[in-house]
Amino acid sequence: MEEGGHEPGKDPAEKKNKGAILGSLGVLGIAAFKFKSFLLVGLSSLKFAVFFKSFFSMFLMLGVYTVTFGWTYAFIVVGILLIHEMGHYIWMKRHGLEPHAPIFVPFFGAAVAMGKMPDNQAVNAWVAMAGPMLGGYTSILFYYIGAQYGLTYLMAAGWTGVLLNLFQLIPVRPLDGGFITGAISKWFMLPGALMIFTLALIWQTPLMFIIALLSGFSIFRAFTGGGLTDAGVQPATAGQKFAIGATYLILALSLGYIYSIADASLVSVLRK
Repeated sequence: MEEGGHEPGKDPAEKKNKGAILGSLGVLGIAAFKFKSFLLVGLSSLKFAVFFKSFFSMFLMLGVYTVTFGWTYAFIVVGILLIHEMGHYIWMKRHGLEPHAPIFVPFFGAAVAMGKMPDNQAVNAWVAMAGPMLGGYTSILFYYIGAQYGLTYLMAAGWTGVLLNLFQLIPVRPLDGGFITGAISKWFMLPGALMIFTLALIWQTPLMFIIALLSGFSIFRAFTGGGLTDAGVQPATAGQKFAIGATYLILALSLGYIYSIADASLVSVLRK
């Protein structure tokens, strides 16, 4: 892929569509794989094996993206996924949740499993928030650097990253937003599920329908006592709920605003 723009003989609109497809696949995949990661409690293996598995999977994903979308774009997108997961990892580590090395799955995203589940709703919310916060703001930075220097591939990667992290903030599990807003009120998951089912009908992708079904199941568990309200899980205090809610709202609004700007700007650039 050329430094400043698109490949010779490629229709810019086609490239934009490819970027959108990648964004959708990555969004759906991260959501599905992340759901599995939150269930992997008690996972154990040799440190060397985990280290090797993590980096092997990252390079496998990098190879797939390189063949499909170009090596520069691939490196940045995988980097954004890594940064997102490192946000989770750092917060898990801080609270002694025994995080494992990130695992990458081509076209499915990445995940960090934790050896112990949080016993506090607020901790769980901040663990979930850390990923889209670090990944989202890094994506914004990439987009603006690309826009400043006319690097279309960097703009497109930033746009994809913003989309990935914004999608994760939809307030329904298995997405990060479901674990964030779950610390405030389980009622937030109802409009979140409606959004997911609406997107499933619009996008018509099997994986999206699976996520919609998982979100429906998570709501059922939350309202029947099978969610974070289980005995032994400490509810968030009023002050913690306010801090979580305010941070979540600011993050969602800022990513949404930048996404709208980046999307319009990228379309304009590719039409030139």
